[in-house]
Amino acid sequence: MCGIVGVYRSDGVDHEDRKRLDQAMDELRFRGPDGSGVWSGQKVLMGHTRLSILDPEGGQQPWKEGHSSRVLTYNGELYNHQELRGDLEKLGHSFRTECDTEVVFHAYEEWGVSCLQRFRGIFAFALFDPEDGCLWLVRDRLGVKPLYYSHHEGRCHFGSSLAALFKLSGERPRWNAAAVAHYLMTTRTDLGCQTLFEGIYSLEPGHSARVDLRSGQMDDNSYWSIPRLAAEDKLDVSLEMASEQVVDLLTQSFREQRLTSDVPVGAFLSGGIDSAILCGSLQQEGAALTAYSTGYERADYNEWSAMELTAKRCNVDWTRIQADEGSFWEDCELLIAHKGGPLSTPNEVPIFRMSEAFGRDCKVTLTGEGADEIFGGYTGPTFSALDYDRSLGAHGGVAPEALIRAYGQSHFASRQEHFLLANTWLQAGEIDRLAPRLAEAGGLDRVQAWYDDLFNSNAHLTSFDAYLHVHARVNLEGLLSRLDSSTMRGSVEGRVPFTDHRVAEYLFSLPDSFKMQLSPENSWGEHRSSNVFEMDRSGAIETKRLLRRGYAQMVDPEILHRRKVSFPVPFMELLSGPLQSRLDACLERAPALTALLVGEGSLRQVLEASGAKRRLLAWLLMNLALTEQKWDVGY
Repeated sequence: MCGIVGVYRSDGVDHEDRKRLDQAMDELRFRGPDGSGVWSGQKVLMGHTRLSILDPEGGQQPWKEGHSSRVLTYNGELYNHQELRGDLEKLGHSFRTECDTEVVFHAYEEWGVSCLQRFRGIFAFALFDPEDGCLWLVRDRLGVKPLYYSHHEGRCHFGSSLAALFKLSGERPRWNAAAVAHYLMTTRTDLGCQTLFEGIYSLEPGHSARVDLRSGQMDDNSYWSIPRLAAEDKLDVSLEMASEQVVDLLTQSFREQRLTSDVPVGAFLSGGIDSAILCGSLQQEGAALTAYSTGYERADYNEWSAMELTAKRCNVDWTRIQADEGSFWEDCELLIAHKGGPLSTPNEVPIFRMSEAFGRDCKVTLTGEGADEIFGGYTGPTFSALDYDRSLGAHGGVAPEALIRAYGQSHFASRQEHFLLANTWLQAGEIDRLAPRLAEAGGLDRVQAWYDDLFNSNAHLTSFDAYLHVHARVNLEGLLSRLDSSTMRGSVEGRVPFTDHRVAEYLFSLPDSFKMQLSPENSWGEHRSSNVFEMDRSGAIETKRLLRRGYAQMVDPEILHRRKVSFPVPFMELLSGPLQSRLDACLERAPALTALLVGEGSLRQVLEASGAKRRLLAWLLMNLALTEQKWDVGY
């Protein structure tokens, strides 16, 4: 896994562009500590920093073939590169290395951009093709690997991190009101293709962008998306047959992702069902597995006992990394400098420290990330759709007071209104009150418009399926981005076998009830006076049904039936306790953010006015303020 960066200028690149490219590559050194390279052309510069996983002695980049004028800078792993290599050799292509970079290059030579349909893996790359007069930017189907870009007046900058983009452009970044509003609502750092910074974009998952070298025009196209099937178009299979197919697909994914490496591969072990399945499956194949876990010393902020249960059952070489509360603030600053932007969730900090320690043993880790979004592990964000349906009389209806307890109201104008009430840390009305200038700048309206578009595209789906799609689009990309930035700061490649695109395609073609439903001993009638969140707390909802059935014999019963536990971090206690004074001082040094949110006044006043949401808002404002101070963000 690597870092990529580059420049296109219609009027030609110059010495200053090369100087800034070198500075941008410095920001990517942790993504690629094993080597680096630069290719220079008349209008294009490409840089690469390498974390060598396949063929460590070969595969240096940017990649260029002597017979061709094309140039590739590539970040990723093709899990089917050997299969594609064989196909290409039959078509007359020859290879000089064993790396997948060369396979990507020859696949494009043979099939053009349609080669993307043949790729299985995680990747982000740029391919300069003067023969076709274009520069291609490409990102993998689910968005495991990041790719940021800016495009304006005949110039295109691209890179693996926002920090690299800042150095490459040499311009002062400025806050994007809509993305800041969305961050305050959801902790997600992107709003579709928009980042928190004006004019800098994230290439969306499953997208490719073509920059025409003559006109400078950029066209962004989707080459893949999760299937959106109406209920009547879902597969007609039994739960048992579907669970068997899921096991087959995951077994293939685990095997491919473990074997596609010439360096040691390990795993991250949590206390949940996903990593238990991962470790158990690898153990069944006879893999000697190194597993790492992390947690805090406080009893409520670790899952050591559940982790140990799985480690013993799977007979893995298990290492516990104790997270350090004392370095929390400094670690946040370090990661913000590495990323070029705010952290999404506080658990990025312990994941980074675990990755740093893990990297002394292995360069590649398999993780359970993404299983909740694909298999249906989150009840509140997705199964709450049934509360919307019940508000309209479905399933026998629901008592209005039950809805009021969860959402503050008992009637909803639309699915999107209800979804945002169920899925936001701060609701739009709260942000309007606390940060009136942000609303005046149109930030909230643009967020609403984006969600309206999402739900309009899913209007033919059941409410549950629509919520699952939206949650996958919003939460999954943020989750994978968190994993990428946290692991790569430790120079470790994070792989996510549960988000193999074949698994995703199959799961979203199955009936809703195969992901989540009321447990057999429950009925809607007996829960008419409860909302979904209350039903979940009482244990009335069965999640990840396919995984629990498919792996019932492999996973310890205590883990198999354990409730979902989000990665616990004591950030609220820290920010309202030992870090309170540092937080207060930090909020006084963010004039651009203050101007964006309130104009006159201070961020501390915003925080004090937030009442019960104070400790949640403290985390968000701290990250935004630290970002502004590190990167001199303006407004």
